[in-house]
Amino acid sequence: MPDLQKLLLMLFLKSAPQDLTYSAPLTTQMAIAYLFSGIIVLRSTLDPENILAGLLLGFAIQYGFIYVVLQALHHRSRFLQTFLAVLGVGMLFNLLSWPVFSVMADDTESDTLKSTMSLMFLLLVSWEVLVKAHIFRHALEMKMYSALVLSFSLLFISIALSRLLIPA
Repeated sequence: MPDLQKLLLMLFLKSAPQDLTYSAPLTTQMAIAYLFSGIIVLRSTLDPENILAGLLLGFAIQYGFIYVVLQALHHRSRFLQTFLAVLGVGMLFNLLSWPVFSVMADDTESDTLKSTMSLMFLLLVSWEVLVKAHIFRHALEMKMYSALVLSFSLLFISIALSRLLIPA
């Protein structure tokens, strides 16, 4: 089964990072796709001069977080597939959130529609936290509760550092 199908199944918690191909070139390709999908989404939310900085910061946070956690818990050999899985689902969630961000950034849209899109965004973020927890659970062989703590930690670190380092 191709890796894109496995990533789509991962969105529904039906596959795990170890199901993906262990491949540095594939991970590099996914990193490029992730960054490209991020450009599409961030165009509607960030000033043009901050898009690249926002993307690179988010990428570096995920890379560093995953590396440090896997290293600390003695699962460094699983880094490539775990990072591929996080980037892959991140890219898919970027594409899913693109219409939501487009509507929210449009000043001509009604407040009712924007409120609905805000709820959709909250649902997408919650779903992404769950999927990343699923990835951590498999990569680190831990209980879902602990994996959720890691996934929320990654989310909060990303938000905090983005707010701190990238002007709104």
